Amino acid sequence: MENLKHKAQEIIDIWNQKDIQALHKLYGEHTTFFDPLLNDSIKGKTILGYAQGIYNAFPDLEFVVKGITASENLAMVEWIQKGTNTGEIMQKPATGRYIEIPAVSVIRFDKGSFVSQRDYWDLRKLWNDLFQKV
Repeated sequence: MENLKHKAQEIIDIWNQKDIQALHKLYGEHTTFFDPLLNDSIKGKTILGYAQGIYNAFPDLEFVVKGITASENLAMVEWIQKGTNTGEIMQKPATGRYIEIPAVSVIRFDKGSFVSQRDYWDLRKLWNDLFQKV
């Protein structure tokens, strides 16, 4: 289980590096990814385009891990996404606003190999923090 905790931390670390090639190596063509900004799970090169869009919208984006727990084939990561919106997101222009959104990732493994990641966070909070008048 400690091995899966370590692997889950590595996944978050790679997102924090903002290295599209490292993400490509991590997700490959078979690992699936889901996020509240998506209508459905994606995989392969689609993940890379999604990630690049997020990095463009929040160049200073950081995922801060609060805790990780793991079982035989599953790791759950509690984290906070932090960043300043300086690029288009959700088909809206940049707002220049800073966000902090709590989240959880459910990361599945099969015989130690990374097979899927599902992120859960409050899309309404993101919308309100970015686009509602202060």
